[in-house]
Amino acid sequence: MNGDPQAKIDRLIDAIELVKINQREAARAVLREIIRIDNDFEEAWLWMAVVVDTLDQSAVCLDNVLRVNPNNVQAAGALYRLREKEILMEFRRERLRARRNVALGLMWLMVVFLLNAMWMTMLLFHPASVMGA
Repeated sequence: MNGDPQAKIDRLIDAIELVKINQREAARAVLREIIRIDNDFEEAWLWMAVVVDTLDQSAVCLDNVLRVNPNNVQAAGALYRLREKEILMEFRRERLRARRNVALGLMWLMVVFLLNAMWMTMLLFHPASVMGA
């Protein structure tokens, strides 16, 4: 199979057939063999994303598809769907951080205002004690 494009395609077809009969582990072994020979075989990475055990592994495979072909819409869409919750959670965290920062800013503004009000009250009602007389 070294360097023979038709042999790689034949092995890919073998892996796809194994996927169709739910022989994921065997398909994974065939795909691993193909990828070891040609790390830039886009279709092998795409099928590997189907047969791996975890969503994180699928994401790694889809990242490899996009490394080989950044214009692969199928891989980009699948990767977005895998990471959609992650993206939404990060967006929510950013919104919460912004709200927290606004709340902290308002709190410190209120503290400064209250301290200033206390100082002014002391100046108005007890000027001698404030001025040191």
